[in-house]
This record gives sequence, structure tokens and C-alpha cells, in this order.
Amino acid sequence: MSEKNGSGSEMDPSTHFVFNHKIFSVEGAHFKLTHDNREPALYVTIGDITGAVPVRSLCHEFGIPDDSQDAQLLRIISGALKFVKEIRPNDSIPTEILDGSASWHIEEIHRNVARGRITMQLVSWLSGSEEIITNSSELENIANNPDTRGKVQNAFQEIAEKLGISKEEVIEKVDDVIRELAYIEALRDHYSQIKKIKSTIDRLNVVYRRDRGMMEDLIRITALLEPVVESFDNMFEELDAQTCEVLTILKNFEPTIELVRNTRDELHQRFMIWDDMIKGWKNLIAEENPLVEKQLKATYRFLAQNYMQGQVWRLGHH
Repeated sequence: MSEKNGSGSEMDPSTHFVFNHKIFSVEGAHFKLTHDNREPALYVTIGDITGAVPVRSLCHEFGIPDDSQDAQLLRIISGALKFVKEIRPNDSIPTEILDGSASWHIEEIHRNVARGRITMQLVSWLSGSEEIITNSSELENIANNPDTRGKVQNAFQEIAEKLGISKEEVIEKVDDVIRELAYIEALRDHYSQIKKIKSTIDRLNVVYRRDRGMMEDLIRITALLEPVVESFDNMFEELDAQTCEVLTILKNFEPTIELVRNTRDELHQRFMIWDDMIKGWKNLIAEENPLVEKQLKATYRFLAQNYMQGQVWRLGHH
């Protein structure tokens, strides 16, 4: 999932982070969340020293007036760092903040899967039998089948009559829904890599079952990881349940689009911190070896740093 953050020649401060104060033009200056308490900060390197100044104290530290363009842009930075890992002066403001659309790219396959899913719903709605198909290649085949296309046109017509709007409006709205759901499919695809880490760790529980020290680590990792995976699963399941009937989506069009976008943003934000973990596990298989053991230690540190409080809370309520 790549971010589309670019810079143009004529920067507009309503769409780009165009700062005026000279601190922002120090070479390499950038904003990101601090490693420890995930607070938005400006990172600058002067000489051999890199310092992080919290965004909340920048105006005070550098005498930036509260009503200035810089101060207004600094107020946007914290929200923007939910969608991108790093912001450099003159980068574009994430579109999530400007108009609600996603600022990251997806592949054509994700659009096709979303189209297949909606196509399947339309066809099954028309025949009166709800069929749930989740296999992505099967969904692509259904969407591209000429026989299916005829049925979809009939469904559009019937839905238009039911809702008292034109067939064109139905098609337009369905296209909008597909465009939004394609991002969910991209996230689902990305999430499969987190699930893969979980299944590798499950297998390592068997591999290391006679190694007491490793088993202690694995038990701790599993205890932290399971509730995380469960909460991700629930988010996808809840959204799928809210978007499993085309007619219901079209009747509650605006709230449904808003729900899809809110879920998209939350999942994207929560997945961003997993990128290094996914890379670390990418070529490892479930067998005894020093690289696996090193990665397990890194995984425990990552989970403890990001999810430990939630676990303590959960344990306190069981």
C-alpha cells in the first residue's frame, strides 16, 4: 500500500504543507510520530545532532503566531500523520483530510474483487438466493462472465424501480460503492500477511514445544497477538455484514459510504505499524533457527510496545 505524496511547482497551502518559517526549510526536516509515545514531532538535524520538537510546542519555541498559515498547517499535521508515516514540508495534505478519499494506491485486482462481490450480490438478489462467495479469483470470473452482465442490468432496472430513481443513478451509486470497497479489499489482502505471521507463530508453538525458554516467549507472544487478530477479524466481519446487500447499501447510501471510509482509515492506520513486522517475517518458515528466534524476540518487543496496555485491560475484565 503506497502513499501518493507529491510536490508540484506552485504550492497551494490549502492542499500542501507550505511553511514559511525557516526552521521548516532546514535540509531533511520532516514530521513523524515519536517512537516512544507516538506523539507528532518535527525532526531536524543540525550538525551531528537530530532533535525532535513536539508539534504542540513548535509555535511557542519558534515564535510562530497562532493565526499564521504555519500554525494552521501545524494543526493539520497530527491528523495527517494518521494516514502517512512521514510528512516533509511541501508534501501534499492527505486527501482523507481534504475530501475523505484515500491517499494511497490500490491494485486493479482489488477493484475487480470488489466488483465481483457486488456483482454477486446483485445476481443473487435478483434470483432471491443470497450467495456468499469470498474466493477472489471466483469473484473475478463471475464479474467478467457475459451471462452475469445481462443479469446485472436487469437487477439495476429492478432496483431503480424499487427505489424510485433512474437506472443511471443506480449504476453511478453502485460504481461509487465498488470504488470505496476496493480499498477494503486491498486492506484485506494486506491483512492476510499479518494472519500469515500468526499461523507461522502457531506452528512454532509445536516446533519449540520441548524448548522451555522459547515456549515462554511464544506463550507471551500468542497472548498478545490473539486479541489483536480477533479485533481485526471483527472489523472486517462487521463491515462485510453492513455491506452484504446492495439494496440496503443504496437505501442508506451516505451513512454506508461514511462507514466504509471510517473503517478503511482505521484499518489503514492500525496496519501501518505492522510494515516492519511483515518484512521481518516475509521469508521465514516455521522451523528452529536463529533468524526465527531473533524475529520472535522483535515480535514480542513490537507487541508489548503497541498492545500491552490493551492486554492488561482485557485480563482485568475476564
